[in-house]
Amino acid sequence: MTALAPSKNVQKQRKPNPKIDERQNVYWDLRGRYQEEYDKRLDALPQYGEGATKACEIFRAATKLYYDFWNNGMVNNTSGAVNFLVVAGVFHSQKDQDFAVIHPYTIGSRIYLNEMGLRSAMERMLDRTVAFLLANDELDTLPNDTNYLDFSQQSEVINLDRCTMRNIHFLRMNESVASTAEVAAAEVEATDAKLMKTHGAKAQDCIMKKKKKGKKKRVPMTKNLVNIIRPISKK
Repeated sequence: MTALAPSKNVQKQRKPNPKIDERQNVYWDLRGRYQEEYDKRLDALPQYGEGATKACEIFRAATKLYYDFWNNGMVNNTSGAVNFLVVAGVFHSQKDQDFAVIHPYTIGSRIYLNEMGLRSAMERMLDRTVAFLLANDELDTLPNDTNYLDFSQQSEVINLDRCTMRNIHFLRMNESVASTAEVAAAEVEATDAKLMKTHGAKAQDCIMKKKKKGKKKRVPMTKNLVNIIRPISKK
């Protein structure tokens, strides 16, 4: 697909994984279920403000959620977008399973920390949005008189605090991983030393026994002491 010229509407930007072999079956990586239709509608989004048709505004709300998820980690208040998808009919009600998963993150009552459940819900949300628009093609011609932002709720946690909480979480995760790696390395080193000490003692014991038997042949102290105790079979 030919890259788009820079747009003032960031939702129209595409940032797939540059490593093609590592791309997933998601719209962000250009491999969504309705990718062709998604791309066409994404290109048709306005530079500013609400969509000209009802279909365009519905799609604008869905891509707002999707872009904030992939690009920002759900740190912005996108409650208006997810609430509007209920009003528009993409989600059947606020009891809809995908709505119930996504909504708490839009107002900050939950902080996104790489949960796979939210990622899956986002892909289903876009699948359902595109399928809904294809099944209701009259929405492509009906003039829009609504702005999804009018359905926004107050955030429980502001975006700056959400960013801070995410950063602290991942900083602690990295520190934990580094600490675990250090402990693991120390444990491996201690185990190796114990093995060498054990095998060394057994090797020396083997040597002494052979000396007592009057054998002239000396068992060599090799670097791979374990072979003295447990010889490697020759194929």
